[in-house]
Amino acid sequence: MSGIHFLLIGIALFGFLPLAIVLYKKRLVKKMLTTGLKAKGTIYNIRRTLRSPQQDIVSYFFHAEDGKRYTGILTTGPAVYAAGDVLDIYYLRNNPKRSTVKGAWGSPVIFVFVIIIAIAVLFMTYKLYEMVGAGQL
Repeated sequence: MSGIHFLLIGIALFGFLPLAIVLYKKRLVKKMLTTGLKAKGTIYNIRRTLRSPQQDIVSYFFHAEDGKRYTGILTTGPAVYAAGDVLDIYYLRNNPKRSTVKGAWGSPVIFVFVIIIAIAVLFMTYKLYEMVGAGQL
C-alpha cells in the first residue's frame, strides 16, 4: 500500500467523524436520561439567533446533589421558554457539568444529515481510489 492509499483511508475515516460525534452525543444523552440524576433548573437568559430559521439559545442553572450550582445551554425554537421558567435537568452524578433535558439530540434530521455526509465522503473516496487505480491521479 502506498501513501496515497493511506491518505484515502484517512479521508474516508474523516468523513465518518461527524457521524461518530452525533452517535456519541446521543448515547451520552440517553445515559443521562436513564441513569443520571434529576434536578430542577431555572432559565436565566435567552438569546435569539439572527439567522434563519430563528432559534433561542437558552441558558439555565441548577443545583446538583453536591450543592454546587452548574450551568448549561440548550437550543430551541423561538419563544418555547421564558426567563424564570423551571425545567427538569438530568445530569451525571460523577460529572454534573454534563447536563441535558428531555428531547435533546432527539431530532432525526441531524442524524440523517451526518449519514448523508458520511455516504458522500465514502463515495468520493471510492471515486478517488478508482482514479488512482486508473492512473488519472
